Amino acid sequence: MNRVLATVQNIVEVRPGYWRMILIAPQIASPARAGHFVHVLPHAPKNETSSFDPLLRRAFSVLSSHGENEIEILFRVEGRGTRLLSGFTTGDIVDLLGPLGVPFVTAPENAILVGGGVGVPPMVMLAAQEKREGRGENMQMILGARTAQDIICENDFEQCGVPVHIATDDGSVGQRGRVTDVLEPMLASRADMSTHNTVVYACGPLPMLRAVAALCERFGVRCQVSLEEAMPCGVGVCNGCVVPVREAKDDFGAYRRICVEGPVAWSDEIDWTRLTH
Repeated sequence: MNRVLATVQNIVEVRPGYWRMILIAPQIASPARAGHFVHVLPHAPKNETSSFDPLLRRAFSVLSSHGENEIEILFRVEGRGTRLLSGFTTGDIVDLLGPLGVPFVTAPENAILVGGGVGVPPMVMLAAQEKREGRGENMQMILGARTAQDIICENDFEQCGVPVHIATDDGSVGQRGRVTDVLEPMLASRADMSTHNTVVYACGPLPMLRAVAALCERFGVRCQVSLEEAMPCGVGVCNGCVVPVREAKDDFGAYRRICVEGPVAWSDEIDWTRLTH
């Protein structure tokens, strides 16, 4: 983990309320892998690196790493912290911690990526990473959102040569329904998934992850999820991001700190019956 005072290279609103920010941060860009996140201090811009308002950092998945010098994040303006971030301009300084967390396990030959809302960025990173390293030849992406206005990063997957299947709640683009409505026939059409070395990778809202995990369990397909929990400290101190697990692996017993032992986990490790928030 590094603390970096990164310089904003570019920031642009790609959809109403959705922003992409490129940061010069070589200490993070070089080791970053799909599933890693950065912890951002969203103080007011204008190079005020000593501000304590807001006090807590915000966690954002790494969307991409541009060579060995730059990383990119995507965020949706929802509260004061993200509203402050949207006010940054080229040349401003952003206080980062990263790369943090446990990344995805290397994708197999057949991978189905599932992303909903702002859970899409780690899927972009995974697609680009695996294509660059010569894996994931039969990768597909299922992109979910509420409406057409909330569809993000579609072009990123197309640039990687990854077919994109879209599902929207209102049917304004792609198939009407949930991502599981697209995923289920994909899994059902493949006989003996284990022999095809297929793994599903998912990130998005908790109800989506729970539904994807249940579907994969039903078809006997392995699934990795990236959990989007609130991470007040981001370094395993506050225990504010714990999630229940089925088997204890350490002194934390039936819980796992997502900021240090996640955010990525195999879906069958999570106790979804007790994960209700």
